[in-house]
Amino acid sequence: MRSATLCLLLLVAASCLISSSAEAATAERANFDEVDLANLIDELDDDYVDVEESSFISSVRDALKVALKTLRGANCTVKKVADILIATTNYVDTIDACGVTVTKDVAAIVKSCKNIIAICNDIIHLHSKLCATDEAKANALSSRHCSWQLYKTVRRLSSTIRATRKQIAKLPADTSSCYVNATNDVKASYDQFVPNINACFE
Repeated sequence: MRSATLCLLLLVAASCLISSSAEAATAERANFDEVDLANLIDELDDDYVDVEESSFISSVRDALKVALKTLRGANCTVKKVADILIATTNYVDTIDACGVTVTKDVAAIVKSCKNIIAICNDIIHLHSKLCATDEAKANALSSRHCSWQLYKTVRRLSSTIRATRKQIAKLPADTSSCYVNATNDVKASYDQFVPNINACFE
């Protein structure tokens, strides 16, 4: 019941993203191209120095640049984030219900999952959190600011999911089956996140 209610709320939130942008949607564009992406992306990529990580971030960046160009793509992206939020919330709830002492490895994964939940909530509540501006600046920033904030935050979510998957891969073989089963379920959801983002513009 809790998952169904959460899912309904998330879909309503995703619909609000489209509704609030409808005034500027005559050509179904989110003005994403108007942002100076070259400079902004270069600044953001300075935070990533690992070669493997940079390659991953590059693939996510390319997918998001296409997906977030249209309102349909942005809505699809938010819905995929909603799927991650539901899966991660279910995981944390399941771990709490296992009734076995939480090992440090599982505790580390749960901590990362709570970070994922926080990032997902920022994305789901896009206009009240990421896109919140004072009234004087609202007209000047318009949808460009919001698109860029969404882009950055989904990238941060992707990186956090990737790091969490690495933690999951190191889970000891003697871990309680309750934890292992729950972790395998959430990992399956994480494995599909970037492919699902790619599917948003197919």
